[in-house]
Amino acid sequence: MKKFYVILLTGFVFSACNEDLLEVTPLDAISEENVFTDPTFLQNYVYNMYNGIKPHWRPGSGGYIGMTDIAVSAPDTHDRAAGIRQYLEGNITPDNVTQLTNIWAEQYDFIRRANIFFEKTEGSSIDAELLDGMKGEVHFLRAWMYFELIRTFGGVPLITESFSLSDESFDVSRNTYEECAQFVLDEADLAITLLDGVAPAAGKISKEAAMGLKARMLLYMASPLNNPTNDMSKWQAAAAATKAVIDAGFTLHENHEELFLQPLETNETVFGRTYTAGSRIPDWGYNYDYWPSGFDARQRLMPTQHFINMFQMENGEYPYLADGVTVNPNSGYNEQNPNVDRDPRYYSYILYPGAGPVNIIDGSKSTQRLYEYWEDANPNPDNQPPYENPNKIDPINNQTLFDFGRDSKTYWVKGLTPFHWRVQTGYTFRKLLDFQGPRASFDFDYSQTTIFMRLAEFYLNYAEIQMALGNEDLAREYINRVRKRPSVNMPEITSSGENLIRDYRNERAVELHLEDMRFWDLLRWKAAPGNIDINPIRGLTSVTMDWSTAEEGDLMGTLNYTYGEVPEVDPRFPWPGDFYYRFPIPREEIQRSNNNIEQNPGYED
Repeated sequence: MKKFYVILLTGFVFSACNEDLLEVTPLDAISEENVFTDPTFLQNYVYNMYNGIKPHWRPGSGGYIGMTDIAVSAPDTHDRAAGIRQYLEGNITPDNVTQLTNIWAEQYDFIRRANIFFEKTEGSSIDAELLDGMKGEVHFLRAWMYFELIRTFGGVPLITESFSLSDESFDVSRNTYEECAQFVLDEADLAITLLDGVAPAAGKISKEAAMGLKARMLLYMASPLNNPTNDMSKWQAAAAATKAVIDAGFTLHENHEELFLQPLETNETVFGRTYTAGSRIPDWGYNYDYWPSGFDARQRLMPTQHFINMFQMENGEYPYLADGVTVNPNSGYNEQNPNVDRDPRYYSYILYPGAGPVNIIDGSKSTQRLYEYWEDANPNPDNQPPYENPNKIDPINNQTLFDFGRDSKTYWVKGLTPFHWRVQTGYTFRKLLDFQGPRASFDFDYSQTTIFMRLAEFYLNYAEIQMALGNEDLAREYINRVRKRPSVNMPEITSSGENLIRDYRNERAVELHLEDMRFWDLLRWKAAPGNIDINPIRGLTSVTMDWSTAEEGDLMGTLNYTYGEVPEVDPRFPWPGDFYYRFPIPREEIQRSNNNIEQNPGYED
């Protein structure tokens, strides 16, 4: 290479004192010698590799969560709708897998950049202390890329040389899962050593982040998918590494609602990132993709009733029995008053009919209002006036109010909003929304963060490990640590055996949803049947508002709920079999290896 092109990082923002690192004027072309001999250029080369960390929204805006029991994708609006549909139909093949994810090519691209870094800095004259810190970051990044590859495909080729992306073929074969996992551990150990003593900065790879990746890798190695004989030594290794992260000085942030808004809450966040207008989720950001369609937004992803049922009552009881349709008689739950006395996280993380009011900033329609997902319980012919709603005009923005809500299908049918997608469950996710920002703006710096690792995950990981080791008392202690966060303060878990496993997995789903966990958890547990292929998808099939009980000034009358199957959802087919716990390797990658790469079982021609 005669010239080496550098794209300066815009995606990662660290603490305020480090923002000047990202304000270097871009150069069209920087000589290779300058890139690898100048510490500022080299650090920016390393920062660029951070972009190889797969965001939680890929594939599409909902990530893999729309392929689980806790969320459903709106295929009308989803970038990867075809790939998600094919996966859920059991039809993912080596020829169409890239419609769902192109992670093989993406991760190996960044692995190549890491390999170039190590080759070009060998014998470098850069100050050893500075260079060691950067080496630690790159060892972590290369480990992270391989972790993503092996949890997707199993064993993959371990490549530590900088093949050119223009090479027509690579005569490489796959390493075993165990060899790849050990490589991740070795890279993490190198990162831990090299980053020891490096001052932490918000958003930057640290020694503790490397410890977290090592612990996560060991948990995956111990899990049923990768540990068919249930080797206890693997669980013990995972326990030691996870406990080291727990003892590294992090604490649970008091308020769970603040975790996903800037600034990064570094007391709990082991590794995370913030955004600029140019680096956030594609298009307009989380707001446009997660706000309900009645807010003139895309609403790509919605919670299922199955997930809603995972949120316990504030007394610690589930609203439904395990079948999901029979009300738990000990819970105090009322299907016609379902949103009272729930886990505090329910109100923070879910928009349900009547939730709010929330701030909607959208030009002339800026207002505060409820999530008005309801139809008129007693409509006049063709929903014509006069209306019973005692509030004819919204007191905040002077909009006309109707007996049907502004998030209802009728509101769309009457031409009052441009969107109302065919797939609706009656709920939408609230966890990552920024109600201080506009619905859609290319220029606004939204305040959301993405957390890749945080202490609550490691508390839950440790609980799972202790259950596997037969230490239920210790497992309950760590589950309850998460539940006793001051802003949550749920009753302690006291269950055992299979009930403890259910409580743990539900707690994990509630606490970590939208954090790129649930899909991979179901795979490593070999728990896909009934969770990934859950069928039918249930939700609120009808919500109606009876205004006869409302007086002037009341925002709501009496809601009536009907629960059932959402027929518009793309069907999910029975789990195809154990081979489906790994993705097929793209056929083009096998051909580029001169057929040296062996396809995963179940996907061969």
